[in-house]
Amino acid sequence: MAAKDAPEAEAGDHEDSIRETLATILEQSRQTLELLRTLIGLILPIVGDQEGPPLEDLIATLVAQNRDLLTITRRIQADVRAIGDRLPAGVSSEQNGQGESGGAVCS
Repeated sequence: MAAKDAPEAEAGDHEDSIRETLATILEQSRQTLELLRTLIGLILPIVGDQEGPPLEDLIATLVAQNRDLLTITRRIQADVRAIGDRLPAGVSSEQNGQGESGGAVCS
């Protein structure tokens, strides 16, 4: 039973790592948005009358791209989790055993 617990614990640790990474990305995105708001507040009075797309539109485009990146990251995480769920439980332990006893080292 301990052999089954190790891959499950490893998968749980991996999911925790992914969650921590996503939380870090989310927090950094919030900080970036706050800095952008501050920057807009400082720049808008100076460059408000220039030609071209409004600064607000450019910032909105950047925010939308950032949101899309987060969505893509979440989908990739879900896909990786789904692939991991479909793998037989013994695959990772069999590969570890072959790498240690086989003498060949893969790099």
